[in-house]
Amino acid sequence: MVRLELDTFSGVDRPALAAWFGALFTDLLAPLCPASVEELVAVARGYTPSDTTPWGPPGYARLLLSSGEFTLPSWQAALADLPSFLRVQLVQLDSQGLPLVDGGWTAEVLLKDDPAFPHQIAVTASRSLFGGWISLAAQQNWLSAFRAGASLARACGGWITLDRSGVRTEHEVAVGVGLDESLFMAAELARGPHWATLLGPRQVAALGGVQEVLASAPCFSVEDLGGGRLLLQLTEHLDEVPDDAVGKLTEFLGPVLH
Repeated sequence: MVRLELDTFSGVDRPALAAWFGALFTDLLAPLCPASVEELVAVARGYTPSDTTPWGPPGYARLLLSSGEFTLPSWQAALADLPSFLRVQLVQLDSQGLPLVDGGWTAEVLLKDDPAFPHQIAVTASRSLFGGWISLAAQQNWLSAFRAGASLARACGGWITLDRSGVRTEHEVAVGVGLDESLFMAAELARGPHWATLLGPRQVAALGGVQEVLASAPCFSVEDLGGGRLLLQLTEHLDEVPDDAVGKLTEFLGPVLH
């Protein structure tokens, strides 16, 4: 699986987030599933759940709201007027209308009014959907969406990684850190070394500041996104990440890891 996640404690511009989320689907996920958001919504509006297809129309996706109708305007309005809890989720379905989690893709925005926990944006797609090889162009598209989302949400951290599933990162599992603790500390502590690692302002400061990280991070590239945020790309290709490269990045990030 390819996974992209952004975490932020900042208040988000919800109309802008809605537009970004729609563009993310169009640019990253629609090429993996031949249907537009409008088509997905049009099919789903006339859909009646059954015993065999309880989740949605086979071969398409669902747009799941915590409340409200299943329409594009409804989730855009929900993003614009945040309730206590909002979850917007796109899920690719199999031929039986069930979530195609392992072999498909999901895109989710989770917004909460609890200031102790960050808002979260997560997108996953199975490697098999790319035909077994994730092209450099596809990788750049994911990075572009990641940059735009990080700036829009004023993210405190995030990553893109390959072949990891579950809500905890490999680093969190390895060191025995629970998800709640990681989310509480997401502004101060990175959630692990990844192929693409977004460092938020507090993490960059703890590592010596923008110029120090730009000069010293053992990565293929380090990009200044502004606002004290830096994007570390470990290697040129997502499919080619040697263990020693991960080890060097882990050592470099030591001061901001659990």
